[in-house]
Amino acid sequence: MTQATVVKKPTAQIRTQKYAEIAYPLVEDVKNDAKMEAKYRTLALAFPTMIMQSGLVQAIGFLMAKNEDHHKKILDHLTKLLDHQITPKDLYKKIYKSDIAEYQLLTRKAIEASGWLKRYAQALLKDDKEK
Repeated sequence: MTQATVVKKPTAQIRTQKYAEIAYPLVEDVKNDAKMEAKYRTLALAFPTMIMQSGLVQAIGFLMAKNEDHHKKILDHLTKLLDHQITPKDLYKKIYKSDIAEYQLLTRKAIEASGWLKRYAQALLKDDKEK
């Protein structure tokens, strides 16, 4: 009787696993900035809902229009999660110019990605009341 050898193939990570792995160090890094921590947390908690209520283009446009560090940080983190090779401005253009099917997929991905930012912000960052 011969012994069968088992060859383990690398398993493909699902999208949400990738988001979780990338998001954790991004949010953890915000802990080092005491001035931004509470504001980032508040925005991260609200952002997935903002996407669902206003739409992805409007939510990203809102972040781009604001000139505050926590808005820029969330936008930068979301861009890194969705496509680490482009800038936030290029992400906005990509979303704006997409057809309906691609827009729906990008929206789903953005909600999933911002959901991980939200989870880690809840777990790692303090709000104003906790300080």
